[in-house]
Amino acid sequence: MPDPIRLSLSNGRIELSWPPTLEDDPDVHKLYTDPRVLQYLPFWDPNASLESVIQRRTIRLTEPNQFRDFRIHHLPPHTPESTGLPDLLGTVGFIFMSLENRATEAGIIIHPEAHRAGYASEALYLCLKHGFDSKDEGGLGFNRIMFTTAAMNKAMRGWLENALGAKHEGTLREAWKKGD
Repeated sequence: MPDPIRLSLSNGRIELSWPPTLEDDPDVHKLYTDPRVLQYLPFWDPNASLESVIQRRTIRLTEPNQFRDFRIHHLPPHTPESTGLPDLLGTVGFIFMSLENRATEAGIIIHPEAHRAGYASEALYLCLKHGFDSKDEGGLGFNRIMFTTAAMNKAMRGWLENALGAKHEGTLREAWKKGD
């Protein structure tokens, strides 16, 4: 497995860390089963167990060239006590990475209580910078990073378009099954 990665801005409020750890699994489980998060992820099981979160992390760690799941945590002095937010602010990363084709898909989940506070922008900036930076610069060297979001998730679509300049390239119909 590659060396651990820690990403932050010099004046930032958060740190992205990889690989994900067992210590974060209970908080990730809470995040991944929060109805406010699941409303835009119809393929996720709202009754997922902590064991399934652990299994997902474990499987993804066996394929570090396919998945890169960062955990988003506060940096001092921005602590859970000072912000009133949970320690784990969310997850961000890459899925279905093709290092050969220099392309991947990115995704982000921010704790609902941390929405509209700039954490997602900071996390996504760090993640995308890592993705686009060359391997010589410590990055992954992608030349294309794609996003897929639910058509009904207008806030995310607007943020991607306005904050990132992302372009809508198509609509996938009936691409996601409902979780059982």
